[in-house]
Order: sequence, then structure tokens, then C-alpha cells
Amino acid sequence: MTMDKMTDIQSSTTNLLLNGEVDVAVVPSGSSSQSHDVKQTYYTLPSARFTNIVRLVLFIDGVVSAVLWLTGGTSEYFVDNIVHFHLKESVFDLALMAALKIIFLVPFYSILEDTCYKLIDRPFHKDLQTHSIISRFAVIVLSLGFMAFAATKGGLILYAYLYDASYSLMHVTYNALVISAFCFSLIELLLSLWSFIALRKISSIRRIHRLNARGQEVGEDGKPIRKNVGLIRLASLARPELGILMIAGVALLGSSGAQMVAPLFFGKVVDSAQKSMKELNMTVLILVAIYFVGAIASMIRSWIFVLAGQRLVARLRKHLYAAIIKQEVAFFDTNRTGELCNRLSSDTQVLQSAITLNLSMLLRFSLQILGSIVFMFYLNPALTGVLLAVVPVVSLGAVQYGKFVKKLRKQFQDCLADAGTQAEESLSSVRTVRMFSAETKTQDSYNRDIDKSYQAGKKLAAAQGVFNGAVGIVASGAIGVVLWYGGKLVFENTQNPKVGITSGVLTAFLLYTLQVAVAFGMLSSVYGDFMQAVGASLRIFNLMDRQPEMVESTKALILPQLTGNVEFQNVCFTYPSRPEKQVLTNVSFSVKPGQMVALVGPSGGGKSTIVNLIERFYDPNSGIIYLAGHNLKDFNPRWFRRNISMVSQEPTLFACSIKDNIAYGRDADIEDIREAAKQANADEFVSGFEQGYDTLVGERGVRLSGGQKQRIAIARALIMDPVLLLLDEATSALDAESEHLVQEAVDRAMKGRTVIVIAHRLSTVRNASQVVVIDKGTIAEQGTHEELLAKNGVYKRLVLRQLVTGDEQSNGNQSENKASKLTGSELGTDGGTEQ
Repeated sequence: MTMDKMTDIQSSTTNLLLNGEVDVAVVPSGSSSQSHDVKQTYYTLPSARFTNIVRLVLFIDGVVSAVLWLTGGTSEYFVDNIVHFHLKESVFDLALMAALKIIFLVPFYSILEDTCYKLIDRPFHKDLQTHSIISRFAVIVLSLGFMAFAATKGGLILYAYLYDASYSLMHVTYNALVISAFCFSLIELLLSLWSFIALRKISSIRRIHRLNARGQEVGEDGKPIRKNVGLIRLASLARPELGILMIAGVALLGSSGAQMVAPLFFGKVVDSAQKSMKELNMTVLILVAIYFVGAIASMIRSWIFVLAGQRLVARLRKHLYAAIIKQEVAFFDTNRTGELCNRLSSDTQVLQSAITLNLSMLLRFSLQILGSIVFMFYLNPALTGVLLAVVPVVSLGAVQYGKFVKKLRKQFQDCLADAGTQAEESLSSVRTVRMFSAETKTQDSYNRDIDKSYQAGKKLAAAQGVFNGAVGIVASGAIGVVLWYGGKLVFENTQNPKVGITSGVLTAFLLYTLQVAVAFGMLSSVYGDFMQAVGASLRIFNLMDRQPEMVESTKALILPQLTGNVEFQNVCFTYPSRPEKQVLTNVSFSVKPGQMVALVGPSGGGKSTIVNLIERFYDPNSGIIYLAGHNLKDFNPRWFRRNISMVSQEPTLFACSIKDNIAYGRDADIEDIREAAKQANADEFVSGFEQGYDTLVGERGVRLSGGQKQRIAIARALIMDPVLLLLDEATSALDAESEHLVQEAVDRAMKGRTVIVIAHRLSTVRNASQVVVIDKGTIAEQGTHEELLAKNGVYKRLVLRQLVTGDEQSNGNQSENKASKLTGSELGTDGGTEQ
């Protein structure tokens, strides 16, 4: 594809948005400029760019102008300057000019940026060039006009101030507005001239974003980019609970309102006690009623917020488990089970507290602070100003503390996850641990991970202690100053009742001060908890956001009936967890319906990989696997797996009853379960158990013998009535008696089905319709047993070295005689029987 054509594609899909500018470009397949997994790219402009700086300057200009204009003198003076406008004595025109700047300059700058951006891909587009010239001219002319007006007005006012004795000075904020208007207009004019240079740099500052086939943004290496997690996204988890949280919010307003009003009446009690008993009784009754209403509202608030938390964590765990379980098998090759379980348990619990209980505390203490400050201003503005001087210090400290704690909390949770993984692995394999006397070794590994979490926990404790102590010191200092100044005002009131404040007002103010101090301390702690929750949620959101690498086809093919023919066509495969080693290389073979095909070869050659690919645990890197004449990727995976069953050499049973294990793949009644067990030679031993089919097998079937587990696994496969049966020969690790029973079940299971078996014994290979020899990831030979023996190649060496030994070990001294027969000239016919 030519460069011109690629430019046309990109230009035709450009869509620039002013608040998140996006330029979408479809990348043609095969383009060498992008990773093979990138299907689409788009561009965005950074937030810190020229036009946004201009918008910010214009916004600040408007706010400053409005504030200076609105705060100028008394109400009469303010109205008079509008009604009787005079150029040298009023600034209404400057406030209006600041508003006009925002109305006209912001859109023109946006149009200018838009056209300059589009000109990157279409530099010779005449309409765009015209729009660029017009918008640039408008920006410069308007900026110059506003500058000229501000300079003229300022010059006239300055001349009148210096040389006109009859000139009456404006209010100080109006004079400040004149200076401000001139300075901002000058800056804006310079920015309009600088736009010639700044907007030329758009092509170099725009950021490219790459999307893969699943719509995920990926980096240059093709790997998905993790999204940032913030408080807003954290709070969005509670959206389904919004209804009951609103009820809780109403109750919160009631409890917070009672808490805010109570100190005011507490002060009234002090003052009324010095006047009359009647007033005292009434005030106390009102105060008790306020506390009673507050307690009822607090009870409802607490109950509903906790309920919302329980609902949220239950739903979150369901969604998280669903996100984990749908991942491809390769995901579990690189992520440990214990770590994933830790995300489901402890991390979700941290989020529950943060999003509900801590959210309640955040709202309650925020309202408590705001309401208390309002009442404090009502009581005495001067005292309130003294107290509010500490707010910026505490706020800045809280922000820095939150960032530090967020990082530490993530480290703490990761160390706990590592410890949990170590414990899960050791406890689930306790027999192996005991076998090698490795109790001390596993304990040391667990202790090391716990020690790492403890080190992170120590830092968390120190950070919390130092921050809370610093907040306490600052708050105590502010309270001390308030006490001194409040006491001074009370003393002045005792000398002159017209000045100062009463002791009741001071009492109420001190109670409000304590409420604000406590609320600030708790709010800083809550903020730290939120940051800890953000740190703990990073992994959770990464798991929930992750899309499986193996995407279900949009066709989701379902056939009326599945036939058992399988075909591999030039299949190459590399495990995602081991990308440096190719496991299969150009593997091609076919299996016809009703055939039994045996896969043989040295260990590690790729036999099990072939079976895994048929189950679509993985997708091949190249080549196609056909099932019933259709690409395996096109099928609905849930549907085709119901028609395929697999019995592995070491089957895994679940820690439930035998009945539930057999019926794991489908809903079945006890008659179907018994029938499947009979076919698998399992009914007899299961019926011998005290609880029969309700017998619990223990974790991974630990309460059953190897042969019993194999037969339960075969019954679990047979109850699915599969068209295609995959066998990793199930008898190779059993004693003679168990082998005989399991082999009977396997032979019975193979009748009337297409079978692919990983063969370890000669007796299995003899009966195969076709033998496929896998060696070092390639097909070395394929044919019937007799044909391959006649070739005198890899297969014959395998028969002599491995298959004969594996087949005859259970037959005692007969192995030597049969091996001798296989080495004779008659070997090419019957694989161990005389012609």
C-alpha cells in the first residue's frame, strides 16, 4: 500500500474533539510500522498544551475580574457605577470585556487548533488553510482590540489621578481591576502572537494510541497498557447501590445536621442558665430532642452503609471471579493460584471498607467541617479566621501522605499475596512436603514473604503515626490560639457588654472547634484509607479490565451434529509462558471419523500440546486446526467442548461427592450417573462405599486410589457422550489389577467414537488406525503400526526402547522373549507376534 493511500485512510477517519482530541487511523494489515497485534491507531493531544494554557489564562482573567468588580464597595456604590456609568470612574466595562474574551477568544482558539491539527495530514487543503488564516486573524485582532481598550482606559484613569484635582478615586478593588485588565490583556496579546510558533508543534506533541483486535490500548511492544486507578473509578463500583446509598445519605444529613446544631444550643444552655429556669428548661429539652433525632439517623446511616458494603463486596467478588475464570489457559501458566485467591479475598475486603464505610465517614466529616465553619462564622468571624489558617497546611500534608500510603499499601498487598501463594502451594501439596521432610523449608519461604509484608506494614504504621501526630500538633496549636483570643473577647464583654462575646458563645465556638479538629483528623485518616484502597485495587482492576487473549469468534458456530474428523494443517505453536522455544513446527495430520489415532514419541516432543490445542486451551501461532471441516476458532467453545471429552494420565477430581464429580460436565440424574459408572468399571467399588455415590472424594480425590480416580474420570468423560475422545493413556501408572479394570473401561469408551490417544504402551498402538510419531515438535513418521515398523525408522527405535518396556513390565519374564521377537526379521508385520 502506497504512502498516499495510507494518508488518505488516516485523513478520512480524522475526528478531532476539543476536549480529548482524537484522530483515528485504521492501520492496514501487514503494515510494518505497527506491531502485528495492532489493528487501529488514534492520536490525542496532551492536556498541557498551548491552547489549554490560553483557555486557563482567559478563565483566570474572567474570575479575577468578576471578583474584583463584585467586591467593590457597598451595594449602593456598586449599583451606582452601573446605572451612572463613567469611563474613568466605573469598571463595569472591564468586567464585561473579560466575559467577552471568554465568549469569543476561546471558540476562535479552538477552531484555530482544529484547523492546524487537520493541516498536519492535509497540508494543501485550501478550505483548511482559509479557516486557519481567518481564525488566526480574528484571535490577533480581538486580542489587540481588548489590549487597546484596557490600555486606553488605564491611561485615562492614570492621567485623571495625576492631573485632575476634581477626580474622585474609585474603590481600591476597582483600581486593582484596571491594573489586572491591562496585565491580562498584554499577556493574551503576546500569546496570540506566540500562536504562530506554538501551533506548529502540534504534530510533534500529539500522542499515538494503539488498539489491538480486542479494543485494548497497547504499547509499542504490543502488550496492553494498564489503566490508572483513582478515587472516581473506585467510587463508581458502588453505582448499583446508589438507591440505598441515597437513603443512607438522607440519614447522614440528619445525623450530621444534629451534630452541627447541637453545640449552638449547648452554648445557649450556658447563657440561659444565667437568665431564667424556664428558658433553661426549654433549651435543654430542645438539645435532648436534637441528640435523639441524631441518634436515630445515625443508626439508619450505619445500618444501610454496612449493608451496601456487603452487597458491593459480594458483587465485586462475583465479577472478579468471572473475569479470572474466563481468561485463557496461558494466563494461569503465568499467574499463581494463591495470588489470584488473595485478590478475591483480602483485596476485595479492603475495597468494601473504602467505598462504603469510609465513604460514609468522608461525607459525614466533610459536612461536619462545612457546617461547623458556617456556624462559627455566624458566632464570630474573627475567631473562625484564626482557626481556618491551619486548613491549607493540613490539606497539603494529606495529599502527600495519601500518595505515599497508596504506594506502600500496594507493596503490602503484593507481599501478602506472595505469602498466600506460598501457603496455598505448600498446603495443597502437603504429602510431597512431608515426603521430602521440607516442612522447615516451606516455613522459611512463608516467613520470608511475611517478613517483607511486615516491613511494608512498619512503614505504613510509621507514616500513619507521624501524619496523625503532625495534624494533632497543628490542630492543638490552633485550638490554643482560639482559646486565648476567645478568652480575651469574653473578658472584654465582662467589661463592656457591647463588645466581645458571651461565655455561652465561647463555649459553643469551642465545641465547634473541637468538632472541626476531630473531623480534620478523621478525614485525613479516611483519605489515607482511600489511598490504601486505591493501592489494593490496582491488581483487582487489572484483572477485571484484562481481556482474554483468546477471543470467541463472532460466528460462534454451532452445528446440528458434530462429526469427529480432525485435521492439523501446518500448525506451529509456542507456549506464551515460554516464547523462546517453539514446541510444534508445521504439524499436519488428519483423523477421520471413527478412527483411533495414537500419538507416540519421546517425552517433551509435543504430544500433550496437540491434545491441548484440540481442546483449544491455546490457539496455534500459525496454521489451522479443523474440526468437522470448520476452523476450530469459529466454533462456540462451550458447545464443541460438550462434544469432546478428555481423560488425562493424572485426572483431577473436585472436593465434592462422587456423584457430583461424574456429573460435573452436565446435569444428569442418578440413573445416568450409574450407567456411566458401570461403563467405566466404577459402579462396583462406588456401591461398596458406605455413602455410595454421595461419598466425598477429598481434595483432588485424595481419598481414592489411583485406579478409582481414573475410572471416575472415565465415567465423567463418558456421561458427556462425546463424539471425540482424547486420552492420555490412563493405565501407565497403575498396578496390574487396576490397569486391567481401567483398560476395560477405556476399550469400552472408545467404541463408536473418534479417539486420539497419547500412547505409552505397545498394546494401544497395535490397535490404532494410524500412528503419528512426534519428535522434537515435528511429525517424524505416520502410518499404521505395521507400516512404521517396516520403515525401520524412529518408530521402530521407540518400540524397542520404550513401548516394549512399558507394555511388558506388567508381564514379568515374558518381556525379554517378546523383545527378542520384535528384533527379528519378522518385525515388520505384527509388532511382536509371529507371522
